[in-house]
Amino acid sequence: MNLLADAVRAIQRGWYVFPVQPLEKTPHKIREDKPWTLKWGERSTNDLAAVLNYWQWSPEANVGIACKPSNLFVVDCDMPKREYQLAGSRFAELHDTRGPMVDGTGVFEYLATECGADWAEVRNTYSVCTGSLGIHYYYRWPEDVLSSQASIFKGLCDVRGNGGKDGGYVLGAGSCTEKGGYVVENDLPVADAPEWLVRYCTDGARDVVPASLSEFVRPASGGHISGLEEAVLTAPDGNRNNALLWAARAACNDSIPEEEAVSVLGNAYVLNGGDGGQRQAEQTIRSAYRLQGRKLA
Repeated sequence: MNLLADAVRAIQRGWYVFPVQPLEKTPHKIREDKPWTLKWGERSTNDLAAVLNYWQWSPEANVGIACKPSNLFVVDCDMPKREYQLAGSRFAELHDTRGPMVDGTGVFEYLATECGADWAEVRNTYSVCTGSLGIHYYYRWPEDVLSSQASIFKGLCDVRGNGGKDGGYVLGAGSCTEKGGYVVENDLPVADAPEWLVRYCTDGARDVVPASLSEFVRPASGGHISGLEEAVLTAPDGNRNNALLWAARAACNDSIPEEEAVSVLGNAYVLNGGDGGQRQAEQTIRSAYRLQGRKLA
C-alpha cells in the first residue's frame, strides 16, 4: 500500500504533512535499533519534493497532518468505550435520550446546540471517518488565536489544534491502523471554525454559555418579556445568538411560557438579522429552556 498519493492530496489542500509509522499513529522511526522518531513538529512540510522523498523512503507510511502550520483545528469524535461514559458530566442527560452508548459526535452536537448553533451547519465541513469508526471534523482556525488542548470530553470528543510548542496532529485520509482505514466522509471545503467553537476552545477558556451571559445586562423583566425582547433586538453582530440564548434562559427563569418566548424572542432575532432565521431561533430557545429547566428542577 503506497500512501504517496494521499500525502500529495493533503498538501494540495495547503496542509503540512509528515510520515507516521505504517499501521500506527506515532511519528515514523528514523532508526529501527534506537527509539528515535522523526521530530514531526520540525519536519512537517507542504513542499512536494520533500513529500516525494519521505514516501519514497517509506511508501507505506501513514499520513500525519500537522494542525498548527496547516491552520487547522480538528474535533476528534470517537466511539464510546463503555456504557454511561458521560455519567456525572455536563453531557450526562444525553444518556436519557440516546441510551447508554453515546459517541463523540453526539457530544459535539449537544455542545453546538447548547451554544445556539445549527448542527447541520457545524458538520458541513471536510470530515474523515477514522479506523475506529469515529469522525474527524476539520475547521480553519484563526492564526492569531491559540487553541486549547483540553478535550471537550476526554477520550470521546478530543481536539487537535495549534496549542503547545508544536500543536497537535491527526492521521489523514488514506492512513490505516490495525483498527481500519481512514476514509473521507465529506469531501467538502474546510469551513471556518464557528465563533462559538473558537471561544470555547481558545486556550484558557472553557464554558462559553455562562461566559456569554456576562456580556448582557439582565433587565428587570419581572415576568414580562419586553425587556428581553429589546436585548435580542439590539444585540450587535456576532452576539445575536448569545443574546437570544441568554434571553430565553432568563424567560424560562421568569416562568414565561416557552411558546411565548419562541414567538416574541424568535421574531426579535429574525428582525435583528439573526443567522438561520426563525428555525435557528426556535432551536436555540427550546435548547435554552431545557438547560434552564434542569437548573430550576
